[in-house]
Amino acid sequence: MPPTKDAQQPVRPPLPSPSRRRTTARSRTASTVGLAAALLVLAAPQAVATTAPAPAASTAASTDAAPGSREALTALAARAAAALETYQQALAAQQGAEAAAATAQAELATAQAAVEASRDELGSWAAQAYRGTGGMRDLSSVAVLLDPDAAGDVSWTLAAVDRVGGGYGRAVETADRARAVQAEAAARAAAAVEAARASADTALAAKAAADALVQEQLVAYSAQQRTAAGLDPLAPDAAVVDRARAFLSSTATCAGGVLTGFANGELPVEALCPLYGAPAMVLRGDAAHAFEALSQAFEAEFGTPLAVTDAYRSLAEQVDVKARKPGLAAVPGTSRHGLGLAVDLGGGVQDAGSVQHQWMDRNAALFGFINPAWAQGSPGPFEPWHWEFVAA
Repeated sequence: MPPTKDAQQPVRPPLPSPSRRRTTARSRTASTVGLAAALLVLAAPQAVATTAPAPAASTAASTDAAPGSREALTALAARAAAALETYQQALAAQQGAEAAAATAQAELATAQAAVEASRDELGSWAAQAYRGTGGMRDLSSVAVLLDPDAAGDVSWTLAAVDRVGGGYGRAVETADRARAVQAEAAARAAAAVEAARASADTALAAKAAADALVQEQLVAYSAQQRTAAGLDPLAPDAAVVDRARAFLSSTATCAGGVLTGFANGELPVEALCPLYGAPAMVLRGDAAHAFEALSQAFEAEFGTPLAVTDAYRSLAEQVDVKARKPGLAAVPGTSRHGLGLAVDLGGGVQDAGSVQHQWMDRNAALFGFINPAWAQGSPGPFEPWHWEFVAA
């Protein structure tokens, strides 16, 4: 079993560090064909094929920079950042529209309650008029016929009739106003709900565009890292590209908890998520979700999920590993394991020359995982088993 810790490596900068190369039997002349193919299959679904297509103008190459170069990565990163900002703005607009729709619905509910209240009042006045005034009118007529001196009582009766009739009229006016308010509130609510729906569609489209660019960025970054280590960038498998697209729109089985304010190695375990195929191991929620998709793709190819030998590592565990293997472990409190963003893998992946490792080299970046250049050789340790989630 390989060592299960990472080298002394801080959180990845936005752009790759200067090239580090190692000379091994696996080293080959770096090619841009793999990167172009990767970007092409991500950008144009109809271009997906079981074999790498001929070199094509990639998104990164739309600038005058060479694909895989620092300039191309910078341009791609800028486009991905702009797409993410657009998505953020669309999401804010969606949230505002949904809040407006909720307010409009509340106003409609209030208006409907007012209509119901006016109907109750109207019904009450109608009942009084039916049960009381008609009888009083008949009684007053009889009283006048039988006793002329009953005129005073008749006057009181007629006043009561007027009072009932006036109240009934006012109730009718109130009901009419309530119905008008209800109609206006219903129109506003319908418009607000439609606006919220349209905003949600816009946000979904913006998210899809941002996700696609982030995936391009990940593949391009992974290709650059491999090139920096003297390796072929490679093209991802077409079937795995399809799985990656499905993963982008999938819902996480575990969202995890809030980790803000917790230091490296001090994350609450209950806020992390168990890994697919290795439930005793945990990562940050988004990393665990991406790992699940990656492991399922690996399982579809090899029949078993990814074998995990280490994942989240507490500060105490980092101290222990550093004491046992000082030349390999990161300084305690700086490990990517301590952020819940790194895994150490077995099952063949730990062997850089294995088909399992080569599969990971081609496909892992589609899900946000890379074997960073520092882990691929000189200078520094050689850790083919160490993979980091870099999508966030």
